[in-house]
Amino acid sequence: MENSQVPVYCRLHWGKSDRSNPERIHLLEHHMADVAACFEAILDQPTMRRRLASSGRLECISPRLADRLSVLAALHDIGKINNGFQCQTWREDTLGGKKRPQKASHTLDLIPFLKSEEASWFFKALRWKDIMQWDTDDGRTTTNLFLASLSHHGIPVPYATNRYSRLRDWQNFGDLAPRDFVERLAKHLRLWFPRAFENGTERLPARPEFQHAFLGLCTLADWLGSNEEFFPFCDEPQETYIDIARRRACRALKDIGLDLTAQRLACAELPAFKDLFGFDAPPNAVQRSLLEVPLDQQLIIVESETGSGKTEAALWRFAKMYQRELVDGLYFALPTRAAASQMHRRIGNFVAKLLPGDLGPEPVLAISGYLQMGDARGVFLPDFKVLWDDHAKGRSAKKRWSAESAKRFLAAQIAVGTVDQAMMAALRVKHSHMRASCLARNLLI
Repeated sequence: MENSQVPVYCRLHWGKSDRSNPERIHLLEHHMADVAACFEAILDQPTMRRRLASSGRLECISPRLADRLSVLAALHDIGKINNGFQCQTWREDTLGGKKRPQKASHTLDLIPFLKSEEASWFFKALRWKDIMQWDTDDGRTTTNLFLASLSHHGIPVPYATNRYSRLRDWQNFGDLAPRDFVERLAKHLRLWFPRAFENGTERLPARPEFQHAFLGLCTLADWLGSNEEFFPFCDEPQETYIDIARRRACRALKDIGLDLTAQRLACAELPAFKDLFGFDAPPNAVQRSLLEVPLDQQLIIVESETGSGKTEAALWRFAKMYQRELVDGLYFALPTRAAASQMHRRIGNFVAKLLPGDLGPEPVLAISGYLQMGDARGVFLPDFKVLWDDHAKGRSAKKRWSAESAKRFLAAQIAVGTVDQAMMAALRVKHSHMRASCLARNLLI
């Protein structure tokens, strides 16, 4: 078969393919740019950036550190260059008479390869020695963060494994040349994030808390960067694709409500207490006492009888913290599904007064099995699609991204649900890192 007749997914490494038509692909280098751009855009959000810095006991995340972390986020899918992954969607007539490689994982099968002597070409092509200079312990911290990026499917990738490396999976197969791809990627990374490779005194922190937080944000970036509505497939190499990816990443964060720049400008003035809650009387003793606690206090316990105004006190405190840009949003955790459903309506009225207009968020009902955001209810369709009963389309539908999966509930700016959703951010369950990193920007009540 002449090269011009060879399908593009047999000539170039693909990163995403259409479930219903595997021959329709998104190039791997483009997908890696998408995720890196999403990670970069997430770190541009002030609260997210402060929370990540705090996890590493840093005063701030400098531009150079942000670029280095974005490089590591870009490498999250580097394991897809192996032939066992690339050929799994090939038709028999595109194999050129060769035997189809055994199906391989792009994460679990990458680890034994990287631990083997066979991987010397990989690290040389990636110029890994330069990347190892980003910490103070001979590359161990950088390697741990790289392993964290490989764990973006929700479960940490085990470094200790009984799998063995199949050399042929990492050699040329037909027109696919893994080494050429890695060498080209190394050049791309230096063009995409030049500050990452500059000399500087900043070093990546070794704290495990930082690695966990980085993994959570990397997973969030991958979820966004894997969404075709935000990042349409492109199977033609483009040298300036990173510029396209960055524009799309910024748009995606605005659409789903992670970028609050416009909202904060439009809602700079805080309504009066009586206007928010419809009371003629000023705040009572319980509510005043809560406001006397410094806004940066991380843990507050309020105990008072039913009907004493605890909920209003907590919401008023949230309003103050939002105004001071100490938090981006709110998760209200209730003990039962019934209580959460009732509180959801109440929070909806509060948010409509606090953040009026189109820029205000629709509160998510964060209960597994429910599909509700604001007053709109949804129905799951095939291929992970959702039909909303108000027939929302375009940007209105994209705003409901966080409501369309229980794993994404905590990515919502305002959500009301059961306490187990918050607890799963601290338990050893799948995607707990993403849940925790998303929850970290919000006030938990």
